Amino acid sequence: MDEKNKTIKLLLIEDNPGDARLMKEMLTDGMDSPFTVEFASCLAEGLEQLDKANFDVIILDLMLPDSYGLETFVKVNEKAPRSPIVVTSGLNDEALAVNAVQRGAQDYLVKGHADSGAMRRSLRYAIERKQIQENLRIKDRVVESSINSIAIADLQGKLTYANHAFLDLWGYESIDEVKGKSIEEFSHRFTEALWITETALSRGSWQGKMRGQRKDGVALDLQLSAFIVSESDEVHKPMCLVFSFVDITELSQLRRRLESERSFAGIIGCDAKMLELFDTIREVAEVDAPVLLQGESGTGKELVAIAIHNQGTLSNRPFVPVNCGALPEGVLESELFGHVKGAFTGAIRDRKGRFELADGGTIFLDEIGELPREMQVKLLRVLQDGKFQPVGSEKTMKVDVRVISATNKNLAEEVSNGTFREDLFYRLCVVPIYMPPLRERRKDIPLLANHFLREALAEMHREKVVLSTEAIDFLMEYNWPGNVRELENAMQYALMKCKGDQVLPEHFSLRDRSVAFEESTQDKKQRKTKIDTDSVTKALEETGGNKIAAAEKLGVSRATLYRHIQDGQESNKTGAR
Repeated sequence: MDEKNKTIKLLLIEDNPGDARLMKEMLTDGMDSPFTVEFASCLAEGLEQLDKANFDVIILDLMLPDSYGLETFVKVNEKAPRSPIVVTSGLNDEALAVNAVQRGAQDYLVKGHADSGAMRRSLRYAIERKQIQENLRIKDRVVESSINSIAIADLQGKLTYANHAFLDLWGYESIDEVKGKSIEEFSHRFTEALWITETALSRGSWQGKMRGQRKDGVALDLQLSAFIVSESDEVHKPMCLVFSFVDITELSQLRRRLESERSFAGIIGCDAKMLELFDTIREVAEVDAPVLLQGESGTGKELVAIAIHNQGTLSNRPFVPVNCGALPEGVLESELFGHVKGAFTGAIRDRKGRFELADGGTIFLDEIGELPREMQVKLLRVLQDGKFQPVGSEKTMKVDVRVISATNKNLAEEVSNGTFREDLFYRLCVVPIYMPPLRERRKDIPLLANHFLREALAEMHREKVVLSTEAIDFLMEYNWPGNVRELENAMQYALMKCKGDQVLPEHFSLRDRSVAFEESTQDKKQRKTKIDTDSVTKALEETGGNKIAAAEKLGVSRATLYRHIQDGQESNKTGAR
């Protein structure tokens, strides 16, 4: 407040003439004093003065001839609710003065112990605090109607106020449920909230993100603003802490879906089918039911099995893979269930099987469709009661394992054909998961190609090489019978052939595969009628060497044009030899 430019109208209600005269002299002494003082020697006279005029501030003695104690303050405050009141007290009445402050008085002065400067500062601050309170009252409706969750806490972090949005956000019915609670109680991590509170107190404000926890235990992602409200701009004495929360849980989930789920648990993909698969992995990981992964070779079934294991409660337990199709029938039983010394020729010692090694964890049975009928019966027993006998042993072993199996066959058809036991199929296929082939999630091809390119660059210690637009188009039109595994091999080959800083379509050898492209009848006709060396050369000249534009001009796919150019280059090499 500027003392030189504003006159402060003060009402002094004091029955002791000596104290009244002393306080007036202290307030009005000097040319720069902003105070004008009116007197009242009793409560009735003071109330009469308040009826006649408005005062910027009131000094009130609680011990008056016609009123005593807190009742004096209450009556004056009722008469002039917008005027700040500073109470005065003798030393014996200090406790009474403190009670008045707790009831709404802005400050108290001990008679005979306050000099002119202290008294003036006390009155100025009283006026400013009253103005702040009035402003808060004016803003109260705005705060209550705010969609943001707002709470006010004391300097110990205990809540004193919360709006309706705060109660809704945290799952409470009334403000009485949250008053007195520590702000740390609303945090998912107590130490984080404690650090935020301490930082806001030390710096004056804090903004950032935090994790919260509702009354019902639901986790929230929040944008938090915390700041200090001080007594005045001149004196930075903290009065309270204000917290404003914005719920960004849904936004955070979307961001995590866009960012982290491009590579979830070691599986790369952003196609809708892969995002659905990621959700399924999360759900399945929480239960121990057997899972059957079905899909073509090279689609990443083992990666999904590992992800299910790692995302669940068994992540710190063994994960044991077995390729049922790669082991001869005579070896498979010993591999799965183990054997004892002397069980067969070459069994020179006891050996644990994969089921025993996986006890307490997960066993992954890859190519389960290749399992012989005799082994299917033995596997069924393990799935039913967890029991088996090692080869050559009469001892029955019992294990507790989660079974995840995989196959590139249609096991339902195998059951119909009589090559796979129906009871085993239903035991294995409690949770079926279909692995989409790469041609059904083409959106992932550029993402995977760039990933494999970066890995190959690191292995070969090469400088930065990028995929050209033409190369990406070329990869997008290929049918990928070998799926992701084939794409990985193709990128390694292309980088080996590439001597520059850009991978081009001619660096791939996919056209030599047995199933390279599924060309439509129309495309074949276009090749016969429109693709020849002269027309290609002319189209490239007219488009300035732009192969994409040239393909459009010729009316063929870009992959068809690339193949024609590559055929011509290799024909020239053969002729040269």
